[in-house]
Amino acid sequence: MRSLVVLLALALASPVHADDEPAGAIIFARGGSLFRTDTRGRGETEVAKLPAKATVRALRTDAAGKVLLVDLGGKWMWMPLDGTAALADLPCAEGPAQLAEDGACVLCKAESGSMIVNLSNGKTTPIQVPAPGARLARTGADRVLVWSDEKAVYTAPPRAPKSSKVVAPEAPKRGFSPSPDATHAFGVYADEIYVDAHHKKPADVLEVFALDGQGARRKSVKTGVPLEWSHDSQWMLLQDGSQACIVRASGGQYKCWRGFTPASIAPDGKYALMLYARDKKPPPPPPRKLPKDKHGRPIPPKHDAPPPDEPSDEGDETEAPLEDVAIPPPSGPLSLYRAQLEGAFTTAPQLIVKAVDGAAVWVPAPTP
Repeated sequence: MRSLVVLLALALASPVHADDEPAGAIIFARGGSLFRTDTRGRGETEVAKLPAKATVRALRTDAAGKVLLVDLGGKWMWMPLDGTAALADLPCAEGPAQLAEDGACVLCKAESGSMIVNLSNGKTTPIQVPAPGARLARTGADRVLVWSDEKAVYTAPPRAPKSSKVVAPEAPKRGFSPSPDATHAFGVYADEIYVDAHHKKPADVLEVFALDGQGARRKSVKTGVPLEWSHDSQWMLLQDGSQACIVRASGGQYKCWRGFTPASIAPDGKYALMLYARDKKPPPPPPRKLPKDKHGRPIPPKHDAPPPDEPSDEGDETEAPLEDVAIPPPSGPLSLYRAQLEGAFTTAPQLIVKAVDGAAVWVPAPTP
């Protein structure tokens, strides 16, 4: 009895971790400014003024949360997140841009090919690789340039793209998105899907493949549009028709939220930031039908990925992607929600910011 009393006392004295706040911060656009809150939408502060009549299409940050990259209608700007400087223009042509994982430089479109912009001194290095999907992967001395043309997928030292090697022998048709550690990539390939148990038809399918020289592919969510990798290279945030999804790159665990537009993903893939119409109530998560064992009891879900040929939930398809943005932000008054990967499929996303203007990013907590 004494032992039981001691255990109960310790349990009551111990802190409860189930309600711990996820690490990091959130930066979002509203009106003529960018604002920062904690990951529950509390403690809102202004971090930057935007140019007049600016439309923020995308916000991105590095793995350490040191730098913010801002897409203003195809024109790119940046700022350090330590408060030492305001937003500054980047010498990039209108088109895609990508921030290195250590925040040291930006890869973006040039008038011809691409360029690397060193953020510490503003120096630019032209490189003749296609900008869409290209990435500066890994960091420091291990940094590599990853890109795709109409033939294959390549890696090379950032300043020597001619010293390239083929890491996947067949290039995707579109949607190329390599991981931050340069081990895998997503892309859309011409393939086949089942129309019934015995017949197939040609179709474009989102697939994930290794960047190991062999490029073996595995089907993912068929109609998915890749948006953003988690910084740990394990998870992908994507749009699949009328739903936002977090999908494990290696297959298996996944979760989708019907009616939402994805905005950003947590560094470890455990949460997603999503947009929804401000004047509407999100639909409740659909009940998940579970298989039953021989005794008629429900079998708990294993979070297996949906069959690649399974159609998405009915709803409007996403707009055709802009060159610089994988998923154009929806129009109209919007709110920002936070959704959790873990837990029941029937867990509803949480409203964290009532009024946003189409873009948000999850900023990792600073490394101690």
